[in-house]
Amino acid sequence: MRMIDSFPSLARQFGISASLSLGLIALVSCGANNRGIPKTAGTRGNTSTSASTAALNLLNQGRTYQNTGKTRKALATYAAVNKKYPHSPSSGTASFAKAQILDSRGDLFDAFDAYQEIVSKHQGSSHYRVAVKRQEEIAHSAADGVIRNNFLGLKTKISTNRIETMLNTVRDNAPQAPSAAKAQYTVGKLWQEQGSAAKSIAAYKKVDLNYGSTGYAPEALYQTGEILVLKSEHGNQNKANVNLARNVYEEVLQRFPSHKRAADSRKRLNLLGNQDIQRSYNVAEFYRTKGQNPSAIFYYREVLRKTKSGDLYNKAKQRMAELGAR
Repeated sequence: MRMIDSFPSLARQFGISASLSLGLIALVSCGANNRGIPKTAGTRGNTSTSASTAALNLLNQGRTYQNTGKTRKALATYAAVNKKYPHSPSSGTASFAKAQILDSRGDLFDAFDAYQEIVSKHQGSSHYRVAVKRQEEIAHSAADGVIRNNFLGLKTKISTNRIETMLNTVRDNAPQAPSAAKAQYTVGKLWQEQGSAAKSIAAYKKVDLNYGSTGYAPEALYQTGEILVLKSEHGNQNKANVNLARNVYEEVLQRFPSHKRAADSRKRLNLLGNQDIQRSYNVAEFYRTKGQNPSAIFYYREVLRKTKSGDLYNKAKQRMAELGAR
């Protein structure tokens, strides 16, 4: 307080007015604390506007290059928009323009990735639906065999793993859409055609688990049965695979009785039953020729148990009579 009380007298000594001295006192009393001083209005809004304008200008420059046939410069400019202004509306448009250039000249893998930029980073873009649809088309074209993948129109064989990755992307981009079930089913079909039973069955199982209410579920189940039957013909666990296949076909009949695969499953079950009867008869004949009659009779009885009529039934009954069995 002594310093403040003596301040007016000091001011008179140096010729400072009383009003000025009071102002100085107020300033001293505030010290370095500027909490009461209004802040200057920030420039964040202006900066955002400036960035949007710059992004749009760069986008338009890319369009100019594209319209004049300078596609390489256009691609570089669109990439610059994505890098410098990733959150601007112009970035989504740049990604789409880039994807279309790549798509039109046959660089389908790069186009697929460019479309994915829109799907993953610009969901609000007006190009979003087109990007999703085009990705689906590219992925399924790849799964169908070979596709043109360069500007010369030459065909390139694509690895199964790469196609699976593309299909998985299509599935995950819209997991509740019909395209997801189709993509997952195509993965199973892809591995089935490549002869990979384990990967194919695993993919088909996901179809049934995640898309059981779609038309792809009975197809996936039926194809699983087909794979198991094929394994039974070439593998070491024939009986086990046949039983698994039979269970799959029966599930198709139970869950999808009106689907076209229900009739196919019924035919397969009948065929498996006939094959099973034939197998029992063949085993019985093997033991009969070896003179092992008790074993032969056992399998002839298996034939009679599995069928109540038909050629094998009659043959088995005759053999049992010949061997003195009742």
